[in-house]
Amino acid sequence: MFFDQIKEIDGSIKDLRDHLKNIGVAVDEHFDQLDDIAAHIIALEAIMIEVIKKVDIDADAAKEWVRENTEESTGNEGGSKKAPAVIDELVYGNKITPVAA
Repeated sequence: MFFDQIKEIDGSIKDLRDHLKNIGVAVDEHFDQLDDIAAHIIALEAIMIEVIKKVDIDADAAKEWVRENTEESTGNEGGSKKAPAVIDELVYGNKITPVAA
């Protein structure tokens, strides 16, 4: 009986080890996906900065678009709080200060 319990515990430990390995693989895959997304965002931002240097941008109109298109999904009056800060950084070169979502 005692040895049966030991075998059961050993099996549970092996199962746990396998689950932890699977979690580790999944985390690595998600990290790679996030890294890809970040690379795309950085590239798009670089392109937008170059476009903004050549084209006049109405930052207030862009912020209004953000408000109209994020107010409902965020549940915040005024919409996304972070996106207007990003607009200011891109258009005016202002450094983004952390803003609560």
